[in-house]
Amino acid sequence: MKWFWLIMLSPAIGAGIVAAVTYLLAWFVFPAGGSRGPHDTPARQILGNILVLLGEWLAASWVAYTMVFRWKDGPSLPRPRGSETPLIVLPGFMENPATLALLRRRLERALGVPVTVLKPPPYHLDIAVQARMIADNIRDILDETGAEKVNLLGHSLGGLQARFIAERTELGDRIGKVITVATPHMGSALASLLPMQSMRQMRRGSLFLEELNRDGPSRKGQLYGICSTHDNLVLPWNCSLSPHGDNFILRFQGHTTLLFSRQLVEIVSNILEEGRKPPHA
Repeated sequence: MKWFWLIMLSPAIGAGIVAAVTYLLAWFVFPAGGSRGPHDTPARQILGNILVLLGEWLAASWVAYTMVFRWKDGPSLPRPRGSETPLIVLPGFMENPATLALLRRRLERALGVPVTVLKPPPYHLDIAVQARMIADNIRDILDETGAEKVNLLGHSLGGLQARFIAERTELGDRIGKVITVATPHMGSALASLLPMQSMRQMRRGSLFLEELNRDGPSRKGQLYGICSTHDNLVLPWNCSLSPHGDNFILRFQGHTTLLFSRQLVEIVSNILEEGRKPPHA
């Protein structure tokens, strides 16, 4: 029985250790400023940091537990009604459709359009290869649903994949708006810890990121970035600022906690609602 509970609790224990270590790094090794508001008292700042650490632990635990679920695509997209543009969500590193199930349901309710989460390619592959594999899946969805275009929402690594699809593949003309969430546009110091090709490409100053960021203005007005001053995996946090397009900066939200944020859903809803420009949070 002891071993049973140890096995059952090990994902949560591991998530707690990762959250604690990464926040220590964020606070003391890679501070970028901006996490403290003009009206924050020391007590509020301390309480906020404690709450964001606990929130990230719970969110990361959910990711860890959903890793044992069968990896499959989210619900199939129904044929859009009229001029509806479906939203396709691209998971981040170690995430899958089960991880983003709550976010998908919230987005569907808020937007009133079909939303699906795609099964991610193998994480160790070159990001360009991953993006082209996803582009093939999106092309199939477009053919099956008859939609003229789709909007993309990518979390973390998924944001880089979304940008590559929109900017570097033939599918770009059929991509509407691209929204990135906690995406390491300028890399992350933590990417050096994992010996994978995709992680090497997410290091600060990598050739992949330099080339991707070089020609971004071609999609000006169609690229949006949502990030948090309390991101604990994109370090320093300001590396998650999109170099092109509008940025929406949240506070007291961890890298994974953003997936459960109602503020995030509100911003995405405003971005995708035609004729309205989203207010900066």
